[in-house]
Amino acid sequence: MHTEYILELCDTSGEHKPVVRFKSSAPFIAVNLGDRFDDTGWERLDGVGIIASLEHPKRYTVHSIKHHIVSSADKLVVKYCLNLEPYIGPSSPVWGDN
Repeated sequence: MHTEYILELCDTSGEHKPVVRFKSSAPFIAVNLGDRFDDTGWERLDGVGIIASLEHPKRYTVHSIKHHIVSSADKLVVKYCLNLEPYIGPSSPVWGDN
């Protein structure tokens, strides 16, 4: 049976809807509450396009995590849904914010 992994990121501000979805044939890295995610140029699901960049990222922290596992005749879908809260503040100097 084929396994498909999906990482879906939801912005909890505003309409609290998925902003971006990544698919993979391999599992994604482990994520914990409080981890940081920086949107550095994600193509938005709602057709808005790219709203951030490496120079001007949109920053988030992981608020909560939901897991979905769905099995069908031909594949297993493992979906990680991360609820992200906007983060306003400096980045670590390690990541280029002095």
